[in-house]
Amino acid sequence: MCVQFLRRLARDERGVTSIEYGILAAGLAVAIGALVSSDGAFTKSINQIFQNIVNTMPQSGGAKQ
Repeated sequence: MCVQFLRRLARDERGVTSIEYGILAAGLAVAIGALVSSDGAFTKSINQIFQNIVNTMPQSGGAKQ
């Protein structure tokens, strides 16, 4: 009786897909978190792009009235 139950349990794949999707979602969450964190490569690249834009803009001598 116990051996048959264990064999059926080993062949049962009903929950496997759910676990795989859970692992995939966790991996994606970690990857997205790494991209948008304050020290991530994506954030550094965006900051550098905006800094380059600011550096190339002409400097104003002040507001004219």
